[in-house]
Amino acid sequence: MGTLSLTAWFFIALATVALALDAYAIRKVFTSSFYEPAQRWGQTALILLVPLFGAYLTLYLAREHGTQFQSQPADHLQEIDGTCGDIDYHG
Repeated sequence: MGTLSLTAWFFIALATVALALDAYAIRKVFTSSFYEPAQRWGQTALILLVPLFGAYLTLYLAREHGTQFQSQPADHLQEIDGTCGDIDYHG
């Protein structure tokens, strides 16, 4: 048996990183309270069938703060003065 070449070590390292990322993504899916059980198993299947992209997509969807899909709340009361009202009595 000979020693492994540099290319073989590179692929072993790449596979190790992919497996670690997949394990982390699966753990993140199963600890998240956002998903129902069927969704958890679907996300796990995605991670296992398409390792790197599935893990990235799952981690992207399971992140804690998803504010880019929500607009900031509007404060409509900041321009209202307490001494005047919106009603014009015409008289």
